[in-house]
Amino acid sequence: MNKLLLLSLGGVMLTACSQGANKNAVAEKAIAEKDVAEKVNASVVEVPSNLALRDDKLIPKQIEPKDAVQTGLLTGELQVTPDNGLSVLLSITNNQAYGVLIQYRSGMTADLQIVDPQGEKVWAWSDDMMFTQALRDTSIASGQVVKVQFTVPESVLSNLKGRGYSLVAKYVGHATESKQVAMSDVTISLDPYIH
Repeated sequence: MNKLLLLSLGGVMLTACSQGANKNAVAEKAIAEKDVAEKVNASVVEVPSNLALRDDKLIPKQIEPKDAVQTGLLTGELQVTPDNGLSVLLSITNNQAYGVLIQYRSGMTADLQIVDPQGEKVWAWSDDMMFTQALRDTSIASGQVVKVQFTVPESVLSNLKGRGYSLVAKYVGHATESKQVAMSDVTISLDPYIH
């Protein structure tokens, strides 16, 4: 009976040892995988959301925050990209559950201005433009996005000295069936783009 007891105890001990060895092997494998993952993550460069990768260079990219308080039937968003000056895209979105009737009093849909730190206009995109004087009536459907492209020349940017200048997009459409403003102005800082 002692032999049977000893054989049973020996079998239990062998099983326990092999399970401990398996646990050690699993733990060592997990540590090795973690080391590899850390090395891979260390070699990957994440581009911050406020920068864009262009020609292997990081450049500032600025978008008006979606949670910015805007009053009006339509919402606006500015996207700025350096490109021999600045390329500026104004996206006008109808987030209402219904179409919005808009009237334009000229051929211009929106204007872009640069204002100084005191809020005074120093440049406007429309300064060197001519627009028809015809009335235009249109409807912007629910969910529709209207895009307006502007260019700010490098010569204009080089005249700006110091910090605190802003781009202001002004939508010129008027809501015809509401007393509410069609869209409030959209403002974005020029500080990242002035050297």
